[in-house]
Amino acid sequence: MREINAQEFWQAQAADYFRELSTFGALPDEVIQRLLQNGRVITLNAGDVLYTVGERSDAFYIILSGKVNTYMPRHDGGWTLARCHEPGDDMGFVPMIALQDRPASTEAEVDSVVLEISCGQFLELQRQEPDAFGVILLNLVRGMARAIISMASVLAEQDNELHKTYE
Repeated sequence: MREINAQEFWQAQAADYFRELSTFGALPDEVIQRLLQNGRVITLNAGDVLYTVGERSDAFYIILSGKVNTYMPRHDGGWTLARCHEPGDDMGFVPMIALQDRPASTEAEVDSVVLEISCGQFLELQRQEPDAFGVILLNLVRGMARAIISMASVLAEQDNELHKTYE
């Protein structure tokens, strides 16, 4: 895991690439570039751990390329795959907003690049660019809503399978 030059990454991908990422949807290019410049663009090798359970949630991440998985600890000491993150997805936004330590660990499935946005940077965006802040917040909430719907669908399917077993 290492930090890379944000401007070089922006130029290598081109503006259209970033506009297609769900978290950045409808944001002006200048705002996206500022998020990259003021945040940390981090490259992960497959198998690298980005954060672990119990760490302080003082930032969230946006997947810029690759795939990163989130694992929740089980009571038996094992791990359950909770979510697969692809480009445009966010990670760690919910515990950051909830002011809770990280409830899960994340690991790169393949070589990946993520953008780290700190609490302070997120607050500065709200102060300096309230319209852009509203857009990114809407995009983040939309992603959260999709995750909730997906989890509800999994729970409904598990409930269905459980009832089939006991019929």
